[in-house]
Amino acid sequence: MKKLFATSLLGSCLILSANSAKADFDHYSIKTVGSDIKVYTCVNSTGVCTNTASYDGSGMWGWNAGTSYVDKENNLIIHGNASGGGSKWLKYDKSTQSISAIDDWKDDYIISLEKQLISKDSNGVTSIGENSFKFQETSKEMKLWATDSNGNIAPINITNGSKLLINGRDVEQSINNVGALSAALTGLPTVPTDTTLACGLGTGTHGGDFAFSGGCASKVNDKLSINYAASMTMPGQDYAGKFEDKFSARAGFVWQLGKSTKPTKISFKDKKIMEKNFSSLKKNNDELKAKNDQIISQNQKLLVRLEKLEKLTLSLKLNPDSEVISLAK
Repeated sequence: MKKLFATSLLGSCLILSANSAKADFDHYSIKTVGSDIKVYTCVNSTGVCTNTASYDGSGMWGWNAGTSYVDKENNLIIHGNASGGGSKWLKYDKSTQSISAIDDWKDDYIISLEKQLISKDSNGVTSIGENSFKFQETSKEMKLWATDSNGNIAPINITNGSKLLINGRDVEQSINNVGALSAALTGLPTVPTDTTLACGLGTGTHGGDFAFSGGCASKVNDKLSINYAASMTMPGQDYAGKFEDKFSARAGFVWQLGKSTKPTKISFKDKKIMEKNFSSLKKNNDELKAKNDQIISQNQKLLVRLEKLEKLTLSLKLNPDSEVISLAK
């Protein structure tokens, strides 16, 4: 592009768009004053331009507007024409607000054309990059997907702490909240057993997010039971959405079909009553045993005395003694 250039006269000006990350300016302007090349940063909406840097262009005669450009870092690259022939490249660094001479490999070629990283095919599919990020607009929706350099479908990975939001809600956090809300609900009663009404509190977690819950279950009759519960995520979450996005509830009923049978297990209340009765029976049994032992002891003593009497009677019969007989009478 050495032959394709536009020489600048005194006061000539070039405006190049700059997609600055800051809101302080959105355009570059170049002006030559004498031999100096001056760079201005301008705000398009107000038309206000500020001279931020100057370069002594004594060894140059003009600059090429057609091949000057803004690089990927939003720095201004000026294609100047050296007085002795050839090109001279200048770079305006927006971070330091300074101009310096640089080398450019493009100067060794007649023309250089940058490969387009953004393209659109005949089907209306727009591709960005080698490992393409693709989207296609239809009459009903915007399709979005990605492919690798071989054209195979590739995953889209949101990394480095960025959050994927849908209508202001963090998608990853919403998934974790659903898991935590569901886990919290599972800890609540569904069918009461020993009473007509049972209530409880629960908590759950998933992916580092927590939720708490509360609910009750009521036994209407022997066949019908109803239950109802609600859970809510912990407060203080960013991008969690509205209240209904952080709240979950359930309600249901249990209708027992078929013939009702008594459960094989007993309730805690019945168990306590049985233990109390068993303890009372054991106490009574111990008392009866003690009395029985006492009676047995008394009977043994009576048997001993009876044996003595029998021996005495037999002795009297064999050896009569008047004193003993009178005493025995």
